[in-house]
Amino acid sequence: MTAQNRLSCDVVVIGGGVIGLSVAWRLQQTGASVTLLERGQVGGQATGAAAGMLAPLAEAKGAGPFVELGLSSLQRYPAFVDALREETGLDPELIGPGMLRVAHTLSEVESLSQEFAWQRTAGLPMEWLESAETRALEPALSPDILAAVLSVRERNVEPRRLVRALAQACGRRGVRIMENTSVLGFTTGETRVTKVRTQAECISCGSIVVAGGAWSESIAGWLRVRLPVFPVRGQILALSCLPPPMRHTLYTHAGYLVPKADGRVVVGATEDSAGFETRPTAQGLLRLLTFAVQLLPALANAPFESAWAGLRPASADGFPILGCLPGWENAHVAAGHFRNGILLAPITGEILAQEILGGAAFPLPAAFRADRFLHDDDREK
Repeated sequence: MTAQNRLSCDVVVIGGGVIGLSVAWRLQQTGASVTLLERGQVGGQATGAAAGMLAPLAEAKGAGPFVELGLSSLQRYPAFVDALREETGLDPELIGPGMLRVAHTLSEVESLSQEFAWQRTAGLPMEWLESAETRALEPALSPDILAAVLSVRERNVEPRRLVRALAQACGRRGVRIMENTSVLGFTTGETRVTKVRTQAECISCGSIVVAGGAWSESIAGWLRVRLPVFPVRGQILALSCLPPPMRHTLYTHAGYLVPKADGRVVVGATEDSAGFETRPTAQGLLRLLTFAVQLLPALANAPFESAWAGLRPASADGFPILGCLPGWENAHVAAGHFRNGILLAPITGEILAQEILGGAAFPLPAAFRADRFLHDDDREK
């Protein structure tokens, strides 16, 4: 074996999206040596296709562990962004005066009111707005808006800048990032992973983290672990508007509009099962354009800039999958974040660093642990 393929490190992180990068950065900050493997380019999958919303209340179905996890991560975001800016000089653009969740119809008003009843107890400043108050904040909104909820701390970041900052911060800390590198398998003992095999090298390690997004199920399959993560295609488009006709992120049950610092308005997003197909469709883009113009008529004449699709890593029960893989002492997972990988990046990095290296972090509820999917036949003994 040559020197080139006798690599070793404390932790191998498999996956170079915002989750894998955040885990690698946090681990390296706490003293571990880390190698990060990415099958393509860092941030090239779900992260690069995201709109960047930080919206734990808007994305939640009700009170419970997901809201607590999301709020804890949102609370960490200003310090997270400040640290990245200080280390790299890159600004992930945590911007905006907040989010307006708007209602067009009486049934939507009723639904929004029910959501507001539990969301106002979550600890974030929120305000119920009638039609005139809503349009005073955003005059370009459709005149049929009946009500809205203003949530000033649910803002957004620019995912592409966030990924670049994380990758540079990892590099400055000494993380070895290997792009265009696929995992081909593992060398294992009875309960421990000892090496990660790639097409180029065999890497000895103390622990691994599976953070492969929509591909996490196949990676865990090398360890004979059932990890029910599957791709859900999300189509998004961008319109060019200088200045944008609104300041707040606008959120409805039909979609969302996210203003960016460079003048774009990001319009999202569809959800459909298309396997690993990442091309947007005419039907999907038509739906997004129709929705955008109905909500904000001023967008009708906005130049079309671009459209894309990403594969969101959904889990079988809709919750992220975090912590130790069942049956393995040193194999861990950070996957299944679905639409909330950007939001949950800071807290996920903390949780995985704590799981692997020890120390105080957010206590991980059973609702997020990988062993919740465990069945007797999941591993071959």
